[in-house]
Amino acid sequence: MLRRRRSLSPSATPAARDGVRYSQVVSAPRIIAHRGDSSSLPENTLAAFYGARDAGADGIEFDVHMTADGHLIVLHDYDLARTTTGSGFVHDRTLDYVRSLSAGSSYSEEFRSERVPTLEEVLAIGDVDFELEVKGLPNERFVSALIDTIREMGVEHRVEITGFHTVAVPYLRTGLPGARFGLFSPRFETWMSTQLFEDILFESARLGHYDVVHVPASLIARIDVGRLRDAGFTVHCGDAHSPEELASAIRLSDQMSTTDVAAAVMARDAATRRG
Repeated sequence: MLRRRRSLSPSATPAARDGVRYSQVVSAPRIIAHRGDSSSLPENTLAAFYGARDAGADGIEFDVHMTADGHLIVLHDYDLARTTTGSGFVHDRTLDYVRSLSAGSSYSEEFRSERVPTLEEVLAIGDVDFELEVKGLPNERFVSALIDTIREMGVEHRVEITGFHTVAVPYLRTGLPGARFGLFSPRFETWMSTQLFEDILFESARLGHYDVVHVPASLIARIDVGRLRDAGFTVHCGDAHSPEELASAIRLSDQMSTTDVAAAVMARDAATRRG
């Protein structure tokens, strides 16, 4: 039986808590496993993705490339060397070569049998949503294959598309009208004020017709997330690196990334019980 999905709707209560209006506060953010449950299992592998789901994640985040012979695979880096037993750029290698590699032995010999998954294998995982970051070479062949695969797998309504390819991501919108699209925040430069950063983020999300706005955990408590939420955006908090950032992510975001699903779920649920 599928778990009941968590609502993305913020509380409509106009009261305030801790000096923050309720449009800035959600009762329980959705947990998105960054590269799967990658603190406990080898990143971007089926083991990490199924492990994240079983640990209570509401969604999984992963990166997609295309091989030289036109197949879509899930891997973070352009180069195979860091997380597999192979070498070279993904787009220069065939699927047979990529699939011959171990994607788990660099993490632990226990996972030597793990292979680089295809996009189809990942999208076949049930009871989670997908945050798909577009990597690879942003050409028409790649984005057309992404559109076709997501449609054929029947998961368009469960997918959020993100990425730094500023042409490819909007191109995907035309072919995937049922998907959500996420904007990564700009860098917070030393010369910026917090207000300027927030204004650039807000106006970029509005002009680009994005659905989700990704905010670093280090900044989410400094900006007016209520402004984003009141404009209809889902607020996504990046990985927290301290107890304070984790507390802010749980209190202020609609969804949050984590590499440690069990810890994030435990912290979120404890905060929810405290009210």
